[in-house]
This record gives sequence, structure tokens and C-alpha cells, in this order.
Amino acid sequence: MLALAYPSRTHRQQETQQGTTYYPIYMPPLSPLQKLKYYYGGYKNKNMAKCVDQLLSAIKDFQPDIIHLFGTESPFACILGKTDKPVVVHLQGLLSPYSNAFYPPGINQYSFLFPFTHREWILRNGYIYAHKNISHRGKAEHQSFKEIQYCMGRTLWDKQVSRLLSPNSMYFQVNEILREGFYQHAGDWKPKQGKTILCSTISDTVYKGLDLILKTAALLKQETDIDFEWQVIGISDKDPIVRFFEKELHISSQDVNVRYVGVLQEKKLVQTLLQASFYVHPSYIDNSPNSLCEAQLLGLPVIATYVGGIPSLVTEGETGFLVPANAPFELSARVKSLCHSTELQEHISQQATETAQRRHNKREIYQNLILTYKTIVEKHHR
Repeated sequence: MLALAYPSRTHRQQETQQGTTYYPIYMPPLSPLQKLKYYYGGYKNKNMAKCVDQLLSAIKDFQPDIIHLFGTESPFACILGKTDKPVVVHLQGLLSPYSNAFYPPGINQYSFLFPFTHREWILRNGYIYAHKNISHRGKAEHQSFKEIQYCMGRTLWDKQVSRLLSPNSMYFQVNEILREGFYQHAGDWKPKQGKTILCSTISDTVYKGLDLILKTAALLKQETDIDFEWQVIGISDKDPIVRFFEKELHISSQDVNVRYVGVLQEKKLVQTLLQASFYVHPSYIDNSPNSLCEAQLLGLPVIATYVGGIPSLVTEGETGFLVPANAPFELSARVKSLCHSTELQEHISQQATETAQRRHNKREIYQNLILTYKTIVEKHHR
């Protein structure tokens, strides 16, 4: 039997569908005035008592053998230490390391104060708030880790962080299942002739590496004769992060062949990636980004920054290439060398697909997850 607790902005009743019981946890939306107070510092005093009460009520009603909590950054992490049921925390993003890597070199909170914007000066819900919020939540995460008894992750990085912050907990490695369309087209990528198409998937966030994309594209345009286009998936040319970095770096996206294609649905995303030459992951911090894993499964040669959990996904020269964070010269040189070797592209593509197929094998992941559950339940009841 399975139960799912989920946040709800409206009052909804518990219900059971096809053997699964759903528990809506009411978290009311904020009014405009409440939002303003929240952005001006109210987030520091967030009261989770009502959320805890609802979660405990759901636990009492369902009586689970084990609770699977997705992420220490989840609001439901408030249940840690509040129940005698075993809770296994599925490590995702880790807030303290993300806060540490939030601002790229040369950027700080004052970079967003001028010119004047309502978002930063009046509403206070821009990038300065985002950093302060993630830093505050990171401190709360430190305390949450003290209550963790069991956690599961996927990379050496999340294992190391959990060993540091929760040394007495048990760690289980459980990989993640990707979207079905990527399995259907596993290994379908083939080397391309003509224009080089670079692809990256990022979000409207400071630490996702848009600055590295722009600086690298400028170098490729100035210092090489490569005919290229860099397609950035996940944001549009209207997003504030684009305008900010273009102004800060004095680089026009259009002038350096960077094109923003927005958010793509799964089928279109698969098609776009299969038409690309390489996949570049420029982030300043990440654990196990699905976008990178999906690109590897398709067979794209991947170049990624050596940060967080990414070295657990990319073996240098075998399943992809690693460059330091904020390293446009190294990244440009790697793109150039990869462009000139179809043989290397084919080798990386084959190795990446085979590794990703093993890492994201659905049956093995399912069996490993069930074994993890059984191990935790047995140990908890000894």
C-alpha cells in the first residue's frame, strides 16, 4: 500500500485512487501583503507547526512502515525528529553548498541593485532575496541533518556531505529513473556534419552558468573559425537573468550566436538534443542533474563543470569531459578539440550511453529501492 502527502493551496479531502491514498497538506497561499512581509524577512520566521500537525495526522491514519521524504529542502522536512516511524531522506539539492556557490565570480548582491528595479528595491523578491532565502534555509537544513537516520543519494558528493552533517546516519545509493522518451531513443545520437550546435539546459537562476555560456561563446566567436550556434533550453530571451548577464558582461547573446529556446516538452526536447552536436552543462553547483544524464543516455558527447556530484556522472575522456567552474578558456578549447575529432565523439557517445543505461536501469533501481526499504524497516524494528 502507498500513501502520498502533497502540499495543497486549497482545502481538499483525503482520497484513495487505485490503491493509493492521497493526503493533501493545506498550505494556504499568501495575500499580496503577506507576500511582501515574507520577502522583507518573514521567511526567517516561518511557522511549520500546522504542517507538522497535518503530517502527523496522516501518519497516524495510514500507519506506514516507512516514510520516504524527498529532499532536505522540502517543507515536509519539518517532520524529521517528530515521528517514531523510520524516515529515509532522498537527497536532492543541498542548500548550504548551493548557497556557497550562488554568486558567480565578480557578482554579489550589490550587482543587482543598480540600475533600480522594482523587483529588487520594492518587492524584494529578486536574486538578493533568493540568496538570503537559500542561505537561511541552509542553516535550517544543518539542523535537519542532525535528525536524519537514513538517507539515499546518487553521487560521491551527496554521500560526503551527508557523512559530514549526519555522520551517524545510514547512507544508501539509489539511482533515479529518467523520462521514458529518453529510454526510447537511447544511443540514437549520431555525429553531425556542418554547423556545430551546442545545447545547454538551465533555469532562470544565477548559479546555473549562463555567464559561462556567454563568455565561452564570445571566445569561440573571436578565437576560432567554428560555425556554431548555442541553444539554451529552459529560459527565454525575455528572462531577467539574460538581460542581467548581457549587461554585466557586455556581451550580446545575438552577437555570439546564443539562442534561447525556452522550456520544451519531452518529445520536442529529445528531438532538439538529438539534432545537437554536444551538450554543455555549465552550472556552478549540482548534484545529479537529470538534464546531463538524459543527454548521456541519448549518446550526446557531454562537457560539464567539475562541481558537486557531476564527477560521479562523467568520467573524463570516457563518458564526457570535465572543466573547472567559470573556465571559459578551458571550455572553449575542449569544444574546439571535440569539433575536430569525429572518432572521439563516437567513442564518448558509445561509452556515455552504455554507462547511462546501466546507471538508470529501471528494473535495477526498483529492486534496489525495495531492498533499501526492507533494510531500513528491519533495522528500525530490531
